[in-house]
Amino acid sequence: MMKMRVVLLCFLFILAGCGAANEVTNEGLEGYEVKQTFDETIEDNFVFRLVSGKEEYEAGEEVELYGEIIYIGEGEVEIAHASSAVLFEIKEQVRDYELPFAVQDIHIETKLAAGEPYREKYVKQGVFSFEDDGEQYAGFIEDFKKRRDFPPGYYTVTATTAFSDGTIQRELEAKVDFKVWAEEEEE
Repeated sequence: MMKMRVVLLCFLFILAGCGAANEVTNEGLEGYEVKQTFDETIEDNFVFRLVSGKEEYEAGEEVELYGEIIYIGEGEVEIAHASSAVLFEIKEQVRDYELPFAVQDIHIETKLAAGEPYREKYVKQGVFSFEDDGEQYAGFIEDFKKRRDFPPGYYTVTATTAFSDGTIQRELEAKVDFKVWAEEEEE
């Protein structure tokens, strides 16, 4: 009977440790420094921007994240791209989790007028995990998908835009980062 209690107690400690490893505390976030909430790449007559609305978000607050393509030439230009003109690669650095995305490789044409930004906001869609990615990671992805905000953590975002302007195939990249604080526990 004593051996069974010891085995049960060890199992409970293992389960408790698994849950705690997937949680991020505010103390754990203090060691991460946000470097930039705005990045811009310019190539010929095109500007690609990536913007996070803030350096730090509170628990429950919706994250403002978007990419923009701006044509700085004259008149209009038509670009051809996949189903999304802006692709967001997001990584939660504390847990070392990537938020994969799916994109359909279809041909869409978008007209850009000189000086008028074409903006795509980050939308949670096509986020997935595979069974062999591990239980904690799968739990994080499920939590991420069901909430309107982001789980607490330190996030780095690399966005790319790949398009053809009729003369050349372009691929531009920009990077930002931000924190999402955990809810403060009431004492």
